[in-house]
Amino acid sequence: MTSSQKNEEWYERAVRVMPGGQSNLRMPLGVRPLFIESGKGAHLCDVDGNEYIDFMCGAGPGIFGYSNEEYILALKHQLDRLYYLVSGAVQSTLEVEVAEKIVELTPCAEKIRFVLSGTDAVQLAIRLARAYTKRPYFIRFEGHYHGWLDNVLGGVVNDRAVHKPFAIESEQDPVATEGRASGALEESFKIPWNDIEVLEGVLEKYGHEVAMIHMEPILCNGGCCPPRPGYLERVRELCTHYGIVLTFDEVITGFRVSLNSAQGLLGVTPDLATFGKAVAGGVPMGAVAGKKGILDLLLQKRVIGAGTFNGYPYGMAAARVTLSLLEKDGGAHYRKIDTLQGRLMSGLKEICRRLEIPALIQGPRGVFFFQFIDRDVAYSVRDLKDADVAKQNRFRMMLAEEGVLIMWGGRWYISSGLTEADIETTLERVERVLKRL
Repeated sequence: MTSSQKNEEWYERAVRVMPGGQSNLRMPLGVRPLFIESGKGAHLCDVDGNEYIDFMCGAGPGIFGYSNEEYILALKHQLDRLYYLVSGAVQSTLEVEVAEKIVELTPCAEKIRFVLSGTDAVQLAIRLARAYTKRPYFIRFEGHYHGWLDNVLGGVVNDRAVHKPFAIESEQDPVATEGRASGALEESFKIPWNDIEVLEGVLEKYGHEVAMIHMEPILCNGGCCPPRPGYLERVRELCTHYGIVLTFDEVITGFRVSLNSAQGLLGVTPDLATFGKAVAGGVPMGAVAGKKGILDLLLQKRVIGAGTFNGYPYGMAAARVTLSLLEKDGGAHYRKIDTLQGRLMSGLKEICRRLEIPALIQGPRGVFFFQFIDRDVAYSVRDLKDADVAKQNRFRMMLAEEGVLIMWGGRWYISSGLTEADIETTLERVERVLKRL
């Protein structure tokens, strides 16, 4: 069991001056955060001296773990070139180098615009697609996450829609929010993912009004669900047929699942892709990559995508280092992730089989999903409706008491800061918790 006296003291200090943690999207009400003092490799240490094996990676971007000396030294070397640059008001040679590298690695990328976050990238992609097609709507999907802004956050699918399938407000929405601008949910159609017949039906009626189809190519935010065989290929065909901009949200999958991101791994090339999180190894950064004809709307000043910190030097330096480390030794980082994640996932499955606990464990390289439900595979959040969420939350909290941190909802991130010993220790602690659970 972990001690918590100083954590409690810091919590009392925090609530006096802060309205909760800096993200209120995932943590259930009444759950108190940990206050972390240091990190090394895949280990975090809180203010009470409790040590944890971390599978959260800062909600994703910490792909190398914490205090990675190679990353830090290489970043310092790049920053020594840029000490005199303080904002995006000027351009650096590093900005060009990073853009060239992403174009080289990313199938859809002919040009790049840098922004500060994945949320920024999504909003710019929507604006670009509307300007390019001269159409008003975009299509998004149930269970996918594209940032916290009004037009992409939440709303539930209206399965009874007779006309345009706008999302509707509902108390059942896990990310329902007050204060949304009126009409924001009518900027897009929201439909189930991985159901090609539904998409075909919507496009048959309204395809001429749709500017963009935006999706996670692997549904990491909603169960790490893979696309059904042929689904992405058919979406690509439909977008080409109707003149719709296909956009992949690669904020999680970008450079995590492969050096060519999900689009390279899956062999389907979108028109645009949005990036964030892992591109700079934990330093804030985002990007929109895609076809020259679409991105050049920015060059022509037909579309504005402003931001003082777009392409800011520190983020460019971190991205340059991150991409170099990912390429190093023929992708040694990815081979290490494969070994560690393979052992962890197979070990979790074996424990659950032995203890006769129904569990779904699935996901691509770098991230996977663990939830208490009797399924071999889930293709959408609808496949997860019978999952025991309350049990999952108890499991997460008990595992934290054992010194292992995972994301709320059952997502696990794998960093190269982990060791084989960390994996074996984690499996031992998971088994203890599952026996008590």
